[in-house]
Formats: sequence, structure tokens, C-alpha cells
Amino acid sequence: SFEKILIEVIILFMVIPRKINFTQMGRYGSHVEQTYRNAFGFKKSKSIDWLKLNVSLAKRFFGKQGRWAIAIDPSYISKAGKKTPHIGRFWSGCAQSVKHGLEIMGIGLIDIVAKDCMMLKAHQSLSNKELSLRNKTMVDFYIGVIKRYRKELLKLSTLIVADAYFSTSTFVNGIKKEGFSLISRFRDNACLFYVYAGPRTGKRGRPKTKDGKIDMKNLDLTRMEKMEMKDIEGTAYTLIAYS
Repeated sequence: SFEKILIEVIILFMVIPRKINFTQMGRYGSHVEQTYRNAFGFKKSKSIDWLKLNVSLAKRFFGKQGRWAIAIDPSYISKAGKKTPHIGRFWSGCAQSVKHGLEIMGIGLIDIVAKDCMMLKAHQSLSNKELSLRNKTMVDFYIGVIKRYRKELLKLSTLIVADAYFSTSTFVNGIKKEGFSLISRFRDNACLFYVYAGPRTGKRGRPKTKDGKIDMKNLDLTRMEKMEMKDIEGTAYTLIAYS
């Protein structure tokens, strides 16, 4: 049955050295290569829902409810050749450069109390060449991934945690339409301005909205509100600013 093959495949993933594929499974497992290919070659209607499976496993580990957030992080996978589907050039965080290979969009569930994260889904990214043919950017693609799994993800949390790459209005507004909010940090080149709260001049034209650039090394704390935090060292301030 598929359940027995799935259990065997999970064990093979832990014991097979180096590359893992159906050929290797046939070499190290108790079935022939074609058996493994057939087991995972079902049509979408008959295939296993990995997101639901991993969500159920995460709930068994974290509990039925908790202080959760959705984590997303693209991950580069080294791959040679030209025939592999969606192969292209992607950013490698380890190498700090763009490299030839594959990319997956990792989606995980963070438990704030447990200070741990469990993987829920890995969605393969399209190459830039494929995206250009569809008149889309990589950010548009990432929004599409969130939209595809929004129904299951909204049951867990409305908060998405990601790195500074996703701190753009395109991504923030895109996931906001799907019911999510982003927790991240600004990019290193972000330019912030204080919000003008003074009186109107009464003159014609657009009212003044910005009141000077924010100097990160010399913050004006009089414009900010101090946050009360318990059991946490340090001081935090909050401010609404233009970006």
C-alpha cells in the first residue's frame, strides 16, 4: 500500500547517503525503482496533500493551538544540467551570489512559545525565463504561492515572517489582499521619513505629509511611543513613518 511505501521512503531519506532519487531508492529499498515512481506519480486528485499531512504533524508536536506564525524562505538547491524542470539562476544566500540550479519556496509553522519551527510545504520556484514569458516577477510568484495555500494557512495564522527581501509594498499589499500581515525588517537601503503632524498652511496644492528624513543613528525619540515589555531586556519604541 502507499502508506507502507511512504513510511519506507521516509526511512530511506534518513539513511541514503548523498543524492536521493528513485534510482537510489530502488538500490537501497525493498522495492524496485518503478514501484517508487508509480507511488508518487499519481494525478493531483489522487496524490497526497503534503500540506495537510505536515500541518497535522505540527499540531501533534506543538499542540492544537498556540502562538503561531507562518515562516517563508526561498532556498537555493544546487543542480547541474539544462533539462530539469524550472532550472535557472537563483540567489544563493550561502554563496551570496546568483547561481545556476533550482529553488524551493519553504513554508513553515513557527511556535513562538516553543521557539521552534516545523516545515509545512516546499513549493518549487519558476525560473526567471519562465516568469518573463508570463509577464511576472519573482515577487509576484511568491505572492501566488501564498494565495495558492491561503485557505490552509489562514487556519493557522494571519502573520507571515520573512526576511528583508520581502519588505516591499508589492509583496505587503499582495499578501494583505489574501488576509495576511508581514513581520520583517526594512531593507538596508530603505529611506524613511517622519510623518508631518503640524498645522495645514491653507495654501493650494497637496498638503505636506513628510517632515524630514529619519536618521537611524540619531533617532528623535520625542516623536516615538515607548513600548511596555515584560520579561524582556532592552527598550523598544514604535513609530508610524513614510517609506
